[in-house]
Order: sequence, then C-alpha cells, then structure tokens
Amino acid sequence: MSTLVNKLHLFVNAHSQEFIESLFSFLRIKSISAQNVGMEECAVFLQEFMEKCGVETRLLNLDGAFPALYGEVLNPKAKKTILIYGHYDVQPEDPLELWDSDPFDPVIREGKIFARGATDDKGNLMATLLALKTLLAVNCSLPINLKFFFEGEEEIGSPNMKAYMEEYQELLRADYTILCDRGIHESGRPQIYLGNKGITHADITIYGAKRDVHSGQAPLIPNAAWELIWLLNKLKDDRDHILVDEYENEVIQPGKEDLELMENIPFDREEYAEIYGITNVINGNSHKTHVDSLVQLLYSPTMTINGLISGYQGSGNKTVIPNRATAKLDFRFVKNMDPAQSVERVKSYLSKIYPGKIDVEFGDVRNPSKVSPNADIVKTAIAATTEIYGSEPVVWPLLDGSGPMSLFEELLGAPAIIIGLGAPFAYANTHAPNENIGVEDYLNGIKAMAYIYYLYGEE
Repeated sequence: MSTLVNKLHLFVNAHSQEFIESLFSFLRIKSISAQNVGMEECAVFLQEFMEKCGVETRLLNLDGAFPALYGEVLNPKAKKTILIYGHYDVQPEDPLELWDSDPFDPVIREGKIFARGATDDKGNLMATLLALKTLLAVNCSLPINLKFFFEGEEEIGSPNMKAYMEEYQELLRADYTILCDRGIHESGRPQIYLGNKGITHADITIYGAKRDVHSGQAPLIPNAAWELIWLLNKLKDDRDHILVDEYENEVIQPGKEDLELMENIPFDREEYAEIYGITNVINGNSHKTHVDSLVQLLYSPTMTINGLISGYQGSGNKTVIPNRATAKLDFRFVKNMDPAQSVERVKSYLSKIYPGKIDVEFGDVRNPSKVSPNADIVKTAIAATTEIYGSEPVVWPLLDGSGPMSLFEELLGAPAIIIGLGAPFAYANTHAPNENIGVEDYLNGIKAMAYIYYLYGEE
C-alpha cells in the first residue's frame, strides 16, 4: 500500500462521522424533479457545500430548466482535466407505506444508510466532492484540473442537459468525464462501465372506427387492439430477432479486448434467471459460456414494448371494439449503429407493413458511447480502485442501459466512463422503497475518487 493510499484511509476513517453527516444533510432535502419539489433549495445547498470543499462554484440557469451547478479547481501547471458529472434530483418516494423509515430522514441500519437518493445519486455525488476535500487535506495539492457539472433533471430524462452543455461548452471542456452513478458489483468488487447503448422512445398508435363500437359488430368492424398486436408481431419474431429491414446491418461483434473484459465479469445464467423469476434467458440454450450471455446483453440492439394502451381498463367487462390502440416502445442502439438512420428504417418498415391509419411518434435520440479499455483514464481508474478496494474492478465494456454519455464526447470532447460508488444494483433498491448505500461503500468511494484525482495527474 502506498503512503498516499494509507493517508487517504486514515483521513476518511477519522472523519467518517463528519462525512456521513454531510450526506445526511444532503439526503434530507426533497429534490424531486418530477414534482418540482425542493429543487432550488437543493441547488443552493449544493453550491454552498461545493464552496466549502474548496470548489469555485457557479449556479447555472436556463429558461424552463432546473438549476445546474458548475465548479472548478484549476492547477496552472496541470496538463490533464477531468469533468465529474452527477445529479442532485431524486425519484418520488412512493409508495411511502413500503418504506421502513422516512425516506427523507436518513437512518443507518445494519451498516447501510437508508434514504431516497442514497445511491442514486446523492451518495455518489457527495463522495466526489469529499474526495477532493480529502486529497487536498492529505496531499496539499491537486495535480489535475478538476471540474464538476451537477444537474437536477436526470430523473426526468435530462431534457435540458444538451442545452446546458451547448451553452457552457467552453466552460465544461475536459479530457474525460467520470459519471459517478450506480454501485459496486454484487461480489463486493469495484465496478466500472466504459460506455452505454443509445436510445430513443416511440408511440405507435393504430386507429380503427371513429368511436368505440359494440362488440356484436366484431365480424365487420376492425379492432384496433388486434391490429396493433398483429403489427407488433411483424416487428420481432419469437427468437427475439428484429425484423425491420436492414436494422442490424451495422451491428458489430465485440473485439478481442472487450471479450477479455467479459471473461472477468462474474455472471451466472441460472442465478440471473432465478433472481428475476424466469426459467431461462432469451436464447439461453444456445449460450455455451457466460460470455455468450454477456455479448447478447451488451451488443444486441433492442426493441422493447414498455406498455400497451387500448379499450376498457376498468373492473368487470365492457363489450366494445376499441377504436384506438397504442404501444409504447424503447429502442436501444449499439456502437456503430446510426440511431437516426435506424429510426427512419423503422418508419419505412411500418409504412410498408401497415396500410391503415397509423401514427408513429419518436422522441429524442441519444447515441451509443464507448471508451477504449486502453484509454489512460480507464487504466488509472482500474489501478486506483484495485488499490483502494483491495480487489480488481469488474470492468464492463458497456452498460446494458442508456444515458447521456455520448453528449460528453460529442459536445465537450470529453468521453465518459461510469464508476459505481454506491450499493450493488441488486440490493440498492434504486427508485424503490428502502433505497440504501452501505456506509463502507460510501467511504470507500471517497477514497477511490481521491486516489483517481491524484493518480491521473501523476501519470
């Protein structure tokens, strides 16, 4: 163990109660973006706290958006710059009756801090700031330029994030971005993600008669619900293969480096199926190894039905022929796919297979993102977390989900990786009652980020 790492452990352990209280103060603020509750109060709290940590801070504002925070600690001799991204908004607490304690009055039980936002994302965010405070306390200097960008709209889809990044583009520029969200691996090892899938959403609506019709007319009146079902069956087959013309033309398989990363990712197909209450994963019988499952998870584009809306939804029966049916879908894109082109292919395919009255509405598109495992920020993060946690991190070539990671590279020239500092995803209860973060996870996150700040500059 290096001298600096030993100092980091000693300092954080000695100040653990103070650091826990700092997080508690943050967690007590209801910052629910979906309900516009406590957002201004939380932004002001965060600005004041950042300044106490030695960060020169600005409150950023755009019309119609919740405030964002920018902070910086600049070293005129530094040659490298890291941007830290996080969000201070949280999900609503509902259903309240399923919480074992007040979601906005944090408590510690069995070594875990329970509160809304504990892992997503206030615990992660607070750790990045206290890491700076810790490093300055034990090392007296910061060998890099460090910037912070914290928004308040992540839990509602970050509708203004792109606008913020465009408006403050020069201010936010960096070599790399670190998103601190999610948690360590279920095995207890640290966890790093090198990219994510792109995404868009769509509503597909089928229209039948001008109104709902008595179901006795079913032999003659088209049923919008059935029409939608038949349409959806032409988008995918029973092996989960997307049937849209040329949709997967650009999809590429993982290279040697990514396959090597997946070899070291703990994944048990049977255990996974048991956790989710399914008999087997899709196409699981054709998977020879756990890597086959991971390749399918991470390198397959998706077309997912999120919800279906049609006809009568109340108690009892209502004998009608629905005149409208809507499917809500999301589409996830892997690296090398052009999401805009993929959307056009879906639209063209729908117009070809369905001649009736149809309305197709797509939302905003986010591109896929990927950082090489050989990038210096990745090597630094692996080295730093290995020494702090005492075990090598689980490094995912991609996150199975989607987010704003591509924007950092596209607008700021600062490709992004994710480092999870919170509770393991399977146990964190993220977005659910009794969300939590382990006290040890939180404190280790502070140490890990402090060492990353140092090591990246020293290299």
